[in-house]
Amino acid sequence: MGVASPELMAKTFLARFNERDAAGLLALYEADAVFTFDGVQKAVGHEQIQGALAGFLASPFKMRGSYDFVHVAGDSALASLRWEMLEPEGWINSDGVSMEVLTRGSDGLWRFAIDDATAGRRAQE
Repeated sequence: MGVASPELMAKTFLARFNERDAAGLLALYEADAVFTFDGVQKAVGHEQIQGALAGFLASPFKMRGSYDFVHVAGDSALASLRWEMLEPEGWINSDGVSMEVLTRGSDGLWRFAIDDATAGRRAQE
């Protein structure tokens, strides 16, 4: 499972997150994809990514957001999602700006190769 175009990834990811669809979220990642929330701890591959996402899915938070940009070159795309994590009452608990590398598979569908959830907001040393 993936998405038909890279521009659809944000909407699809947010919907699956808010529905707590763990299998559907995982299907948006390449088998050897990399996910990081903080840039230090990295989850590589489906098993580790599933574990990394489990804590977020166990929370009561919902997400909203939209892409700031999506740049496509052949079978690769670079995208940046401006997201907010919302408390059940609707208050913003946290926010961030991701950097994502998406690739088109042989089936024509797009998936995450790299998902760095906070890269656009981390302080650079």
